[in-house]
Amino acid sequence: MTAITKPRVLVLGLDGATWTLLDPLLAQNKLPTLGKFIQNGTRSLLRSCIQPSSEQAWSAFATGKQNGKFGLYGFYQRSKNSYALEYINASHRRAATLWRILSARGKKCVVVNVPLTWPVEKINGALVSGLMTPGLHSEFTYPPELKNELLRELGEYIIDVDIERGETGGESLDELAARVKRMSELQTRAFEYLLDQNADWDFGMLVHRAWGGVINDCFAYLDQCNARLLEKYADENTTVIILSDHGFGPLTHAVYLNQYFAQKGILAYKEQTGNPLSSALRAGVKRLNNPLLAAAKNKAFEIFPRLKSNLHYSMAYGNLDWTRTKAYAVGTMGNVYLNVRGREPEGCVEPDAYEATRDAVIAALRELIDPETQKPIFDFVYRREEIYNGDAVEDAPDVIGLIDGPYHVAAVDWRGANGAQKSVVEPNLIDLAPTILQLFDEAIPDDMDGRVLNEFLSRSQLAEYAPALHFENKMDGEYSDAEQKEIEERLAGLGYLG
Repeated sequence: MTAITKPRVLVLGLDGATWTLLDPLLAQNKLPTLGKFIQNGTRSLLRSCIQPSSEQAWSAFATGKQNGKFGLYGFYQRSKNSYALEYINASHRRAATLWRILSARGKKCVVVNVPLTWPVEKINGALVSGLMTPGLHSEFTYPPELKNELLRELGEYIIDVDIERGETGGESLDELAARVKRMSELQTRAFEYLLDQNADWDFGMLVHRAWGGVINDCFAYLDQCNARLLEKYADENTTVIILSDHGFGPLTHAVYLNQYFAQKGILAYKEQTGNPLSSALRAGVKRLNNPLLAAAKNKAFEIFPRLKSNLHYSMAYGNLDWTRTKAYAVGTMGNVYLNVRGREPEGCVEPDAYEATRDAVIAALRELIDPETQKPIFDFVYRREEIYNGDAVEDAPDVIGLIDGPYHVAAVDWRGANGAQKSVVEPNLIDLAPTILQLFDEAIPDDMDGRVLNEFLSRSQLAEYAPALHFENKMDGEYSDAEQKEIEERLAGLGYLG
């Protein structure tokens, strides 16, 4: 077979990896592949997006743009003209992905397990979707016939591991680690198979994922998977990029932000005293978390697919008095929406009082102090236009609080109360897409926000820009009731639901 001499780019993602986790493992020689890779290349911190969460961060990487252009601000977003929340997927993204741009320019791409790639898009090559895929019953591959081909070749496939089972099913950490490793092995084998089947590939990308108490053990295993991939596919014509989307750290404190807003007079409940229904719901949820009732709980969610979603929404927002609520928090990080008259269904903030109300919310977030440390909970608090720009800013939270500490914003109160080392400027996730295009000597769409990381490249050259690719997202990404239940289960297990 004729040797391939054209330039290639191989991207290996480690979801949630941070030097805080990796450096101790490197020092113990538990990541020899990554250690060798660093010795022969360059390492750096990589700045994530705001908020640093998988669905947003991998979209920032894939599009080379910030949130105000690709339009995603959390795993779920507010439905139009409603306070209800809906789960997002690739059909909600408003910008073209790197593999779509490369495909349009004749480059062959193989993409496996990148979060938020379902529903799958047509590319020149092969794609297997990742996080936010409903399940194996869905069309999770492009081309569609690849699904059965992979299942025949591998015998089985795992898109994601439901780590909630480790808490509610009596599963040990060793058993959880074994399942995560099995998932990673199957995904690595799928990637190898597709690279071999598409031998003339130009761009290949695989994202590895691991979580929680088994993350160190799993990273060591993933290092072995990467060793296999580098040995087989990384020759002198291949640029290899190993990157993460965001970091991981311990979450030891819950912040009941909407209760705090109620104390500050920013949010109001229909009933300020004891609520028998809320107490009953909390007691019921606690009983459902009993391992002995796990099977019954899962059966109930199977029979009534929207039960858990409705339960979560009812606990979080069902008792709010929207006519007196000026602002409320959504998600687990620090996204706050104002309740504006004419924009929200029962908005009470007059448009001419918008800025004054927003200033009050910002002041409240900045005044929120950890009673143990006497330090602010939120490191930074922004107005949306201070950090985002683009056509999708209108859907962004009005106020964004950033936390760099062990705090988890909880929407629901379940307690019962209401190479050679180089000195470089820190790169950003959005810089990778234009840099990869530069590696192919391809013009960079002029609406990308990222820059070319010439300081990392052996051959520096002036970037060439071209008009942005016309992009209209026509994908049908509506989840069925059953799919909604599966997505809810996975996100709850990963801690993305408050």
